[in-house]
Amino acid sequence: MSLNPSKPSRGRPKTLDREHVLDVAMASYWKEDIGNLSLNEICRRCDISKPGLYREFLNEDGLMKAVILKYHQEVLSPVQQMLNTDAAFRETLDNLVLFAASINDSQGAPKGCLLIKMREAQMHLGEATRAQIDLIQEQAIATYKKWVERSKAKGEFTADMSAEFAASYIDAQLSHASSQLARGEDPQLVKRILMAALSILK
Repeated sequence: MSLNPSKPSRGRPKTLDREHVLDVAMASYWKEDIGNLSLNEICRRCDISKPGLYREFLNEDGLMKAVILKYHQEVLSPVQQMLNTDAAFRETLDNLVLFAASINDSQGAPKGCLLIKMREAQMHLGEATRAQIDLIQEQAIATYKKWVERSKAKGEFTADMSAEFAASYIDAQLSHASSQLARGEDPQLVKRILMAALSILK
């Protein structure tokens, strides 16, 4: 007689597609007002139950943190890698402007930067998500600073400002451009304004 035969796991088998949920949630948070987007609506769009989402992400804060980590990996990391190359400062700056002011050609695609949008909606975020956003922000500022320092060492950055100030200035201009895009302002106008703002660095 078997003392303790293998028991079937309780509840329904896990069928939640984590990547699908993150894709849907990321697109939803990116396109819409985060404060007005309920967890029930995310579940409806993903065709999953709320308990199923809780089993995977613990809570809404866990879902949002997972979303911003996915966004960082897929969208922001390539930009940071670009800033870590030995390309000329002006070339990299121009590419940064192109990235910041770029728009997706597909209809209904999100505009602006999800990270910056979430930073501006901090009152609607949980503690874990806010902490992750702060960490990504610190990493971005550090990356800008190192890029400026390398460019200074090569004689390519000649503006009369410290690397710390330049890093904060770059971040502020990119954030402003993202907010303009998210509000639906003309991308070409946003691009021209950003180019003018960053031209003092060349």
